[in-house]
Amino acid sequence: MTLGKFLLRTIVMAIAWFVLGYVGHQLLLGRDYVAIEPIMRTKADMQAHLMFAPLSGLILAAAIVWIYAQGRSTKPWLGQGLRFGVAVWAIASVPQYIANYTIEPWPGVFVIKILAWELIAALVLGVLVAGLSKNDGTARTNATAA
Repeated sequence: MTLGKFLLRTIVMAIAWFVLGYVGHQLLLGRDYVAIEPIMRTKADMQAHLMFAPLSGLILAAAIVWIYAQGRSTKPWLGQGLRFGVAVWAIASVPQYIANYTIEPWPGVFVIKILAWELIAALVLGVLVAGLSKNDGTARTNATAA
């Protein structure tokens, strides 16, 4: 994968991550967050730290793009993307939210809802990165054959 493809895919994945985060955590789960507001930052404090969100998204997106490229196989891209999404969910979301549940008084049902949404989002991201990468093997095979 060229640097240009890597950067473009990273930007696309970061945008998708932000959109999915907004849909899931603001639109779908926003009311559920009210139950844990007392243990969270105030809105003003959260906004003061908002600059870290793009950094987080770019790092996650770059890692997803890079890791997918390293482990990509010749299996069909859609199934591979779904499996990769499950792996990303298991590595990135499950430990984070189970730790939050363990350390802070998060309601169990809320954690289950978050993990369900995060699984959906990770599946979308997995399919997206697989779709963006689906022709990479063909180009590599053609270059090798030539």
